[in-house]
Amino acid sequence: MRKSLRELAVGVALLASPALAGEMSVSHATLRVISPATPAAGYFDIRNLENWPLTLVGASSPACGSLMMHRSSTAGGMASMRDAGAIILAPRQTVRFQPGGLHLMCMDPSPSLMSARTVPVRLLLRHYQPVDVVFTVTDALGHPHR
Repeated sequence: MRKSLRELAVGVALLASPALAGEMSVSHATLRVISPATPAAGYFDIRNLENWPLTLVGASSPACGSLMMHRSSTAGGMASMRDAGAIILAPRQTVRFQPGGLHLMCMDPSPSLMSARTVPVRLLLRHYQPVDVVFTVTDALGHPHR
């Protein structure tokens, strides 16, 4: 299939533009809070709706001093947690952030987080606009705050 020079130029401009929104869906977004002095954990499912890969490079929230992407793992009976780095979502792929695997770690949670029902979280994508998501705040057992 041959593309015209104009089609190629438009395609390159679209790919280079940081103002584009990457099409994705986020579901089951929760921020699990234990205590004001303990980091909170964020869990969600993210699905790439594009026909090309999207790269999740970070997250932020006014409810957290910092919000990091971590990966938990167990090897030789020892549990560990490390920075997850960038997460590449293949076309049409769903990635689950869940206990014991990928998750967000809310360091220095805001004191108001203990009584909040929801918090805004901004997911950061390479080469695209950030995606704002509302996370439901839950207790240690995953029950929504009342």
